[in-house]
Amino acid sequence: MIKYFSFIFILSTLSAQDKSSISGFVREVETGEPISYANVFIPGTSMGTATNSDGYFVFINLSQGEYEVNVSMIGFGLYKETVNLKIDESVRLDIRMKEEALPTSEIIVSGTRQKFKNSVESSTVILDIRDIRNAPAFVEPDVFRTLQMLPGVQTISDWSSALYVRGSTPDQNLLMLDGITVYNPYHLGGIFSTFNADAIKEADFRAGGFPARYGGRMGAILNIINREGNTEKVSGSGNISLISSKALLEGP
Repeated sequence: MIKYFSFIFILSTLSAQDKSSISGFVREVETGEPISYANVFIPGTSMGTATNSDGYFVFINLSQGEYEVNVSMIGFGLYKETVNLKIDESVRLDIRMKEEALPTSEIIVSGTRQKFKNSVESSTVILDIRDIRNAPAFVEPDVFRTLQMLPGVQTISDWSSALYVRGSTPDQNLLMLDGITVYNPYHLGGIFSTFNADAIKEADFRAGGFPARYGGRMGAILNIINREGNTEKVSGSGNISLISSKALLEGP
């Protein structure tokens, strides 16, 4: 009978050892605001938890002994507090954490980027000789007639090759041949332009947003670039129509 009561006493003692707890609130030291989702753990054990939205945490069913409670949170310094827990004791902690920058080593970031042009040129169309020849023509291919089919360019009649760009008049356009200003680009009363389509390499047409170097114009910018001659052999071509005739000769 004596052995029986001793066994019961030992079980009661062991059961009482697992009723202790450690709980508390984690707050910011200056404002007292709760710190949510802070990591609370006891080193050397598998015990760990996180604070709730009110900054509260709890460890239950602890045995008596010494515990080191650690609290960590990004942006705050590590908090440590030692608790000597007795049998059937509940310890409440009021933890105040101080903001602290994380110490890190120097970070050097280097890289390269694409070099962009200083100017933004929109509404630019570049036509080559194939575009001019394949476009619908009035009697013969003409660069001005081809440009009249572009968006933003209007014409007053079928008998005029003048360029009315976005509401401006033809005299507000800057017309150039290889960068040289051309002041009278029409012939036959404005039916055709004076540029020979066979001699054109490309036409750089800017209906708006052109660079500042073309200042003083409110219409469009057109720069016609002549193609280079044949450096290998002599060749030529000609054309005769009802209202015009033209010839082209090139060679080394």
